[in-house]
Amino acid sequence: MDVNSFMRRSLNNRILLISNRTPFTGIGNYSYQLIKNFQQYRLIDFNFLNLATIAEDSYGGSIGLFSQKIKRLVDHLLFLHKIPKHYRVYHLLNPNLGILIAKYRPIVVTVHDIFPFTSIAKKIAITESHGLDIPILLAMKVNMKSVRNADRIITVSEHTKKDLTTLFRINPSRITVIHLGVDRNLYRLRSKKRARSHLNLPLDKKIILHVGVDEPRKNIRTLIEAFSIIKKKMPKTILIRVGGMRNITRRLITSFRLEGSVMHHSKVSNLALFYNAADVLAFPSYYEGFGKPVLEAMASGTPVIAGRGSSIPEVLGDSGIMIPPSDAKMLRDAICQVLTENQTRAEMIEKGLKRSLKFNWRTCADKTIKIYEVLQD
Repeated sequence: MDVNSFMRRSLNNRILLISNRTPFTGIGNYSYQLIKNFQQYRLIDFNFLNLATIAEDSYGGSIGLFSQKIKRLVDHLLFLHKIPKHYRVYHLLNPNLGILIAKYRPIVVTVHDIFPFTSIAKKIAITESHGLDIPILLAMKVNMKSVRNADRIITVSEHTKKDLTTLFRINPSRITVIHLGVDRNLYRLRSKKRARSHLNLPLDKKIILHVGVDEPRKNIRTLIEAFSIIKKKMPKTILIRVGGMRNITRRLITSFRLEGSVMHHSKVSNLALFYNAADVLAFPSYYEGFGKPVLEAMASGTPVIAGRGSSIPEVLGDSGIMIPPSDAKMLRDAICQVLTENQTRAEMIEKGLKRSLKFNWRTCADKTIKIYEVLQD
């Protein structure tokens, strides 16, 4: 839609939601689900503006990816003057759009995580990206400073709220925690055999699944180290990675001689079936703002093993196994336990399905609307 037609259509709308991510990303899916529920239940009068570009949302450390990220920053700056000013409430669905706060009011910002401002992220910016991510982190810092001036802030977990109040000294009374939901029509119990047949996966092997972008915080290195040991004990086991893969990860897989045992899918249109096909989701992240794959796996009836820390306990509860993220031995033992002990596996599936019912997109939409109402009063 061109900007002029967008502005004509938006004259009677009260709320403007603004995003800069595609639906295939976590933030993009959050945007999509909010809009879907607003429309389905006719909850509010709103419009949606998406500034998404092709730049990937991960640490790359390559000149090509660096130039894409710079282009995204420039595109956002050029778009500032084109956003209409007549809405009653603006909602930024990503804090990286925080620079808009100086120009539009009243405004709500959703903060999903603040990993770029942790000590480990700063180290990565200098080492693994060879310094190429430093300008990006500086831009994020400018945006996050602007977020402090938002009228209201939404976080997707209590952990992210705590991070905001600690690192940015934001008054907690201005922050509302609204958990994400899960699409139950998509992520649900299915036949494992049928899922594997549809995906052309072997029926006679155990499958360990990992879902997410390939960023250092996802701790894929520890997962591969654990898998290399599991493979020696249980040869008929494979690891499936859904999400992008950096060259450093490819080299690690090669160093362990696992090329034939690790399957990689960068983007899939049928992610839900991978959860149904898997025997366990292994998710040893160092840091998560929420941990969407954990929730999707539980709703799909897949046992979850995850890193203990950040928001994971908030989402997983006692429905899965949590391990210290950097402990490859404990991760190995936990995976082997789930793969070999039917009773343990059955209990985890039952608890996970029950736990997933606590997270609902309609509830997320309803609570978000209450924030809008407060700002309009």
